[in-house]
Amino acid sequence: MRNSLLPLLIVLMPQIALSALQLGVPVLAPAFVAGIGMPPEAVGLIGGLMGFGSVWLFAANQAVTPVLGPLRALIAACALAVVGAVLMLTGLWAAVFAGAVCVGFAYAVTAPAGSQILSRHTPRRLWGTLFSIRQSGVPVGGAVAGLVGAGLAAAVDWRVGLAALAAVPLLCACLLSAAPARFHEGASGERFRARALFDPANAIRPFQTLGRMRQLVPITLASLGFATVQGSTFSFLTTYLTDGLGLTLAVAGAIYSVMQLSSFAGRVIVGVIADRLGSTRLMMIVMAVASCCGAIMLAQFDSGWPRVLLFAGAGLVGVCVATWNGLFLAEVAKLVPAEAVGEATACATFFTFIAYMVAPPLFGVLVWFAGYPAAYYCVATVVLAAAVALWSGSPVQRVG
Repeated sequence: MRNSLLPLLIVLMPQIALSALQLGVPVLAPAFVAGIGMPPEAVGLIGGLMGFGSVWLFAANQAVTPVLGPLRALIAACALAVVGAVLMLTGLWAAVFAGAVCVGFAYAVTAPAGSQILSRHTPRRLWGTLFSIRQSGVPVGGAVAGLVGAGLAAAVDWRVGLAALAAVPLLCACLLSAAPARFHEGASGERFRARALFDPANAIRPFQTLGRMRQLVPITLASLGFATVQGSTFSFLTTYLTDGLGLTLAVAGAIYSVMQLSSFAGRVIVGVIADRLGSTRLMMIVMAVASCCGAIMLAQFDSGWPRVLLFAGAGLVGVCVATWNGLFLAEVAKLVPAEAVGEATACATFFTFIAYMVAPPLFGVLVWFAGYPAAYYCVATVVLAAAVALWSGSPVQRVG
């Protein structure tokens, strides 16, 4: 474990930095969309565009991570995220939409690049724990978004909050540049070509990869259900609490941070349990049922509840709906040869982020026509399919 700490730190830092910015946009959404003249439901559109940026990266990953190498890809992603934030700070609708795509694209680099670094520099028997700790950077970033971003937005202005969050990946890029030389390995030696990102063949590459690696099909299908609940919750929680329940942005941001912090602890715990059980798949089945319960719990939230109950409920929801990610990435890495981890991760997460891209706008439509509780009941039924896909896809076996 001691020898795994440095590679873990190298992948954890950009995970936190990019998550803080990527999650900061929906956290600031109530003040953000009002400030630029958009309706509250536009949060779903912006979340969907960030999801589109992530899907784009996963489809075009062969032109990014293998060419630059995983560490340089993470450095470039941090720089691109800052560019996206600057575009959004203009407040111009077209620039905001373009910035959302850039932020989503940058955030997505953490999956294939981080998995490649961990699979090369850490022992397989610890992957459930290490991949989950790496993914715990997401709720840590979310907590930073809720406390720092929402706090500054409430006290000063949403632009100040967003600018503060953009400074985090900028600092991370500087720190990653000082990583030991051995972590800069892995580049193919090819010249990076920006036009390769726009190659139409990228649209079918994930499907071709999934066709070759059929062992990824059950876990990929399951991730669609998980991502539907998590994506809808992350994108709409602060808007739900302010627009739906009438809470202030400061209180909503604090509740959001509690949810993120609880999922941080939850991700580490479920990773350790999965390694103890010897089966990340079995643990994911349990978490699919928990995610369904978490969505149902959100539907019960009421403005008349005592604040302490709302905070406690948010903490439980965080454990239920947002602790599966590390298990998913560890399971993907275990299903393929070491040299195919980056490609397999990009492929599987391509489909996962389609759900992240599509779920928020559809959730917004459901809210518009039926209200928040009905929308949460709908996504709760979707995630049950994840448990079915995992259970029926292949036998639950001990690994490692």
